Order: sequence, then C-alpha cells, then structure tokens
Amino acid sequence: MAAMPHYVIALHCGAGYHSTQKEDAYKKLCKSICVNVCLLLEKGKGAVECVTAAVKQLEDSDLTNAGRGSSLNIQGSVECDASVMEGRQLMFGAVGAVTGVENPIEVAAMLVRRQLGERLSLGRLHPSVLVGEGAKQWAKENGIQTVDNNLLITDKSLKTYKNHKRKLDCHTERVIKKRKLSNESEDKREEFTGLEKEDGVIQDTVGAVVMDTRGNIASAVSSGGISLKQQGRLGPAALYGAGCWAYNKRARNPGIGTVTSGSGEHIMRTLLARACAVSLQRQDNASLGLSQGFKEDFLESEFLSEEDEKYAGVLALMQNEDDTVEVLWGHTTDSMCVGFMSSTLQKPKVIMSRLPEGGVPGKSFTMSGKSV
Repeated sequence: MAAMPHYVIALHCGAGYHSTQKEDAYKKLCKSICVNVCLLLEKGKGAVECVTAAVKQLEDSDLTNAGRGSSLNIQGSVECDASVMEGRQLMFGAVGAVTGVENPIEVAAMLVRRQLGERLSLGRLHPSVLVGEGAKQWAKENGIQTVDNNLLITDKSLKTYKNHKRKLDCHTERVIKKRKLSNESEDKREEFTGLEKEDGVIQDTVGAVVMDTRGNIASAVSSGGISLKQQGRLGPAALYGAGCWAYNKRARNPGIGTVTSGSGEHIMRTLLARACAVSLQRQDNASLGLSQGFKEDFLESEFLSEEDEKYAGVLALMQNEDDTVEVLWGHTTDSMCVGFMSSTLQKPKVIMSRLPEGGVPGKSFTMSGKSV
C-alpha cells in the first residue's frame, strides 16, 4: 500500500505579549485552524489555497490584529497589509495600507494567482504589490468583496483606539508643559513605555506556512499594523523578504517557508523572513540554521545597531533532502503562540512559547522545533 503523501500546516497568531488569561483562547484558535486546513490538504488542495485559508481564519478571529477589528491608525481608520509567497515559481503578492477589505490575504493570494497565469495584453506583467485605494479597486475588479471601511471597525478596536489616543494626547500635553517650564531646547520628556505592552496587546502580524501533498510550499502573513500608526504606513506584511518567504526543495537545497512577526521597522530593515530562510538553507542542522540566522541577521545586525531592544518572532518549515519536515520557531518577544499539524500527526500540536525565566524581552532569544 502506497504511503499517504505528506502535508504540513504550521501557523502562529503573533509574537509579542500574550496574557495568560487569553492563552486557552489562542490555543483553541490555532487548533481549530490546523484541523480545518488539514481537511483541505487531505483533499489535495494546493499550498497557496491552503495557506490563504489558514490566514483568512486568523483574520476572522477577534483575537488577532488582522482584517476586521484591526488596530486603528492615527486618523481612526483601518489599513491592512498582507502577503503571500509560493515556492514553486517563487511568485509574491502583497497589498499595503488597503482599506475596505475584510480579508486582505485574499487579495494578496489573487495577485499570486494572476502572476502564475497568462500575461496581460501587449505583454504587460501583472502587478505583485498594490497599495491603498488602488489595491481596493483591483480587489473589487477581480471578484473580491469590498465593504465600507467603517464596517471593519469593531467596538473593541474603537475602544482601544480612544484609550490610546487619549494617552497620546495627554503625554503630548505633558511634554509641551515641561518644555515651557524648563525653557530648554533639550527634550527632557518622561519615559514613554509605549502602547503595545498594556492590556495584553501584542505586535501581532499573523502568519502560516503550508507544504501540500505535491511538496509545494507557500507562506502568508497579514496584519492591521501598530496602533496609532501614521496613515499610509506600510509594515513588513506587505514587503518582499520581510514578512514571508517560500522556496520549494530543489536539487540539494531544502524546501523552506518562513513567516515573521514583531516590531515592523526592525523586521523590514533586516528582511528577516528571507534572512532566516537563507540561513536555514546554508546549514545541515535546522535548529542551528535558524538560531544563527536570527542572531547574525537580527540581534547583531548592523542595520539595528542603534536599537537597544529588538522584537521579533519567526516560524519556519523546512523540508530536508530526505523529505523529512521540521517546524521551528524562535522569538525575542515575551511570547509567541504556534500550532502545527501534518499527515503523520493525528491531532494538532499547539505551544505558547515564552522566554525562559530571567529572559529579557527584546534582548533574549528562545527557540524550539519538532519533526512533523
């Protein structure tokens, strides 16, 4: 009897700070999505379709900062980023600062599919990245439902926005008063701890990696961006090499899929998804490859030399030369919730990874992995 073709789904719902009170809810979400996507993989569905389905379900959850209910920008509106990369022909599709789309990952996936098809008239190339109003219009023209952007704002996201905006306004007023009193040009403002550390709010770009029964690998990420971000800001979920990477197994090169989460500007400046993938391909040992890549290309990166704290997480899938598959994850954030399932695992495995006791978020790194 022929062995069942192997398939794998691995996903995460953000790297940042997950409150212990919500831990069970995060784990339940990851388990449910793993099971749903494996049903698609069992039916022979392709990697792009399945990874899109995984991230779409992450977007639909009110636990995540993606799609409807995303963090609001400084103007109080939703702008989302998302991208998909497939490892067979190495096509990439992304949307940035898109409004009025409940599931931006669907637009990114459609951009990939169009690039895999025939060219446009007169030999024109299909776009790989679209932003803003143009992305929304393209989505509508290609059969993806669009909505009034206000419908993407939830009671929860609006409450958070008002709370954060009030704190920002109060902080600004205090700074102005202190400057007037001191009459100094030097900024002696009080320490501002930021918004992401309160109320269990996480820097939560969500992501997934899939290997289908034909050995094709695809990766996808989606994010609503940071709270009170500048209107029009692009995050790593929209940028090539930063948020996701995928590469099918070729000759002696292993198959790789990576997705990242964390401080967007840090991830973008280091092209972290690609950097970790390249490091994994250069090492026979997957754990060594990921840890070395994260250390050299992120923690010790010359592009972040002025940063004292560096926040990021990465989830990786690696198909070895002998076709065995490993799922690995690592992070410098306080926590990262990951889940995975495969044709050889009877039920999903979900882990809330946290820094070890004594670990310092932004400085310490922890990682783990499992053969699947």
